[in-house]
Amino acid sequence: MVSMTGHGRGNAATEGWRINVECGSVNRKGLEISVALPKTIASLELKVREAVQKSVQRGRVNINVTLEYSGQQTSGQNIVDMVAARKALQEMRALQEVLSLPGEITLELILKAPGVLRISTEEAPGPEVLWPLLQGALAQALERMTMMRRKEGAHLVTDLLKRVKLLESATKAIRVKVPHVLRHRREQLKARLEELGLPLPANDPTLARELAFLAERSDITEELTRLDSHLHQCREALQGMEPAGRTLDYLAQEMFREFNTLGNKAGEAAISQRVVQSKAELDRIREQVANLE
Repeated sequence: MVSMTGHGRGNAATEGWRINVECGSVNRKGLEISVALPKTIASLELKVREAVQKSVQRGRVNINVTLEYSGQQTSGQNIVDMVAARKALQEMRALQEVLSLPGEITLELILKAPGVLRISTEEAPGPEVLWPLLQGALAQALERMTMMRRKEGAHLVTDLLKRVKLLESATKAIRVKVPHVLRHRREQLKARLEELGLPLPANDPTLARELAFLAERSDITEELTRLDSHLHQCREALQGMEPAGRTLDYLAQEMFREFNTLGNKAGEAAISQRVVQSKAELDRIREQVANLE
């Protein structure tokens, strides 16, 4: 079980050229891939997407690739990437403000930032030559991102299992109170009839029919049985090896409906309190499940 939130970086260099890959992912219902490549290797986007699809099944994944000349330049001219320069300046200013650091951000410092100063694109090798380099850097970045996603996923599973345990305890506590529900309804009916001046003997068939009707309306054993089943499936999904974010979200919705029906049918204060607590817990579960692949 892995989280949909993660980040990773990778790089590879050969023959004076260096490729940096940065990838990050956030939660989404399906799989969305956004790729930003230098114009020189823009034709490799499809291959990048295919590589991402093999590693990620769900979430929005942003891939940012930069190409730099890292060797000794013998031909061509250095050019300044203005977009990269502005981004580097913004990041430096933000870091300076957060850390309350003094000093001046110089042009020399900005030019040393990755991707700001590079050789003319026409001097770069073709996409076919650079693909093995990009493939290695991308695999490294995806592996690191996946490790982060697994680590966070483990924390989420631990938290969710605790919440499932709370729901199991609530369901057991409600089940214990089932015999008291009918008795409470019977007493309510008798008290109401006496208030209206229509007392009936205990063996009166009319009273028996009404009690049977109330028993049917107040029977919550079916809901409790389905809740037990859903909770068991939640445990299996959380302890399994396959992505189950959508399955867990569906089970949480179904359990919310069962608790809602159960509370309406039971009509007892103690059960209603448990139902309210359980529904609040299910809201928290759905928030956490939204981050699981």
